[in-house]
Amino acid sequence: MSTLRQDPLTGRWVIMAASRGDRPNEFRLMQRDLAPGESCPFCPGHEASTTPEILALGRPEGAAANEPGWRLRVFPNMYPALCPELSFSSDTPPLESPSDFFPERPGVGSHEVIVYSPDHAASLASLSEPELLELLKILRDRAVVLSRRPGHKYISPFCNHGPEAGATLAHPHMQIIGTPELPSFVVDKAVRFAEYRARTGGCLLCDLVTAERKAGDRVIIRNDRWTALSPWASRFPWEMLLAPCEHRAFMTEADDDDLASLSEVLSYSLRSLISIHGDPSLNLVIHSAPLPPPNGEVFGDKRLDDLAYSPADDFHWHLEIMPRLSRPAGFEVGTGFTINSVIPEEAARQLREEGS
Repeated sequence: MSTLRQDPLTGRWVIMAASRGDRPNEFRLMQRDLAPGESCPFCPGHEASTTPEILALGRPEGAAANEPGWRLRVFPNMYPALCPELSFSSDTPPLESPSDFFPERPGVGSHEVIVYSPDHAASLASLSEPELLELLKILRDRAVVLSRRPGHKYISPFCNHGPEAGATLAHPHMQIIGTPELPSFVVDKAVRFAEYRARTGGCLLCDLVTAERKAGDRVIIRNDRWTALSPWASRFPWEMLLAPCEHRAFMTEADDDDLASLSEVLSYSLRSLISIHGDPSLNLVIHSAPLPPPNGEVFGDKRLDDLAYSPADDFHWHLEIMPRLSRPAGFEVGTGFTINSVIPEEAARQLREEGS
C-alpha cells in the first residue's frame, strides 16, 4: 500500500511506496548492460514476469495475449508508485485522520509501463520516426484513458533512460502515472502561465517560442508544428525543451499530424545528443495541464483556485529532455538552485551541427 504525505513546510506531496524497494535493479554498478540475459522481465518470452498486458501491438490478429511476437506492450507496473482504488482491500487499515502537521492520504492512482521495443538494446534515440510516432500515439491514448478515471488530477508520461536517470531496468520502456494530487512543479508552472495571461492576454509558451524562433541561437530544430530549443535558463547541461507551435493544453488534444511532426523533432534532438555524448542517462517528461476538476469542484490548490485558473487557456503542453551528465549536490538539493556548466547557446549550436 502506498500513501501520500504532505510536507507541512513546503506543501509538497511525497509518495511513500515502500514496495518499490523490491524492484529488480540491473544498475547497481551504475552502467547500462545491453546484454538481455535470462532475467529481463521485459524481453520477449518473459511475458509471465510482468502483470497481464493492457494492450499489445505487433502480433497477428487472433494471437494469444501475453505471448511473444509483440513490438510494443502496455501493462500495469508490478511495483506501482500509486495503485488503483480496487487494490486497497477492505482489510487495509484506514489511515488516521490527518492533522495540520502530518497530512496523509491513500496512494490511489495509476501506474503503467510501456515497453516500446522487443530489442533489449534499443532506446528512444534508436527508434525510427514511424516507431516514435506509434509510441507517442499510445502515450496519448493511454493518457486519455487515465485522465477519465475518477480522482485523477494529473497525468505524467515519462522516460527514465539509464542508471543516472533513475532507471532500474535496461530494457527500453516508458511509464505513465496518474496522481490524486497536483505536483508542486506543475502548479508552479501553471501559476506562471495564468499570471502571464492575466497580465498580457497571451500564452507564455506561445510567446516564448515565437521569441526563440526569431532569435534563433537556442533553436536546435524547428518545423511547421514544433520547435526544439536549449532553454534560456537550462537546469541541466544539454537540456532541451520541445514545444508545439499551436496552443493546446493537453497531449490528449494532439492529432496524428501533431505527433508525426513531434516524432521528427524528437528523433533529430535525441540523435544529436547521442552523437555528442554516446548513450547518456536522461529523463524525458511530458507536461500537460492539471486536469479540469469535476463540475462544481475546485483544483484544491489555493494558488490555482484564487486565480480562477482555466487549463485550456492557461497552459501549453510540452516535453522536457534532461540529460543526467552531472549530479545535483548539497547546494542544489538544499536551495532549489541549479548550476549548469554548459551555456544553452553553445549546446544548441553543437546539437544543430551534429544533426545537420
